[in-house]
Amino acid sequence: MKIVIVSDTHRDLTKIQEVLRTEKADLYLHAGDSCLSANEIYPFISVKGNCDYFPYTAFVSEYTPIGKIVVKHYPFTLEEINTFVERGYSIFVFGHTHKKLSYKTDSYYVFNPGSLTLPRDGDEGSYLVLNIENNKLTFEFKNI
Repeated sequence: MKIVIVSDTHRDLTKIQEVLRTEKADLYLHAGDSCLSANEIYPFISVKGNCDYFPYTAFVSEYTPIGKIVVKHYPFTLEEINTFVERGYSIFVFGHTHKKLSYKTDSYYVFNPGSLTLPRDGDEGSYLVLNIENNKLTFEFKNI
C-alpha cells in the first residue's frame, strides 16, 4: 500500500497537481490548510486546518495493513495518541507546523509531511510517501 501525504498547501493547486502527476498511490491524504474545496484537491482526502473555510472534518482515519492511520491538522497530544493506540491506530499524521517530522516508538509512528508550498524547515516544499509491504512501513520525504 502506498500513501501520499501533503499539508499546508495554502491555495497552491499547481503543487498538488504536480504531486499527483509524480506519485501514483492507493491513498492520498491532506493534513489541512489546503484552503481549497474537496473537489479541487481530489483525490486527496483532507482534514480541516486553521485556514480552511470548507467543511472538512477534524480527523480522518483509514485502515492500513499495519493498523489504522489518523490525520489531523494540529499536533497530537500524548493523551490523544494513547487513546488512539488503544483503538488500534499505529500511524499519526499532522500538519500545521510546516516542518517535516518522523518519529517512531515500539507501537506507533508520528509524521508531519512539512509544507508543500510554505516550508519553515528549508527552501523546498515537501511531502511524505509511506509504503507498507509485508507488514513493514517505510517512508520518504520528497521535495517539490
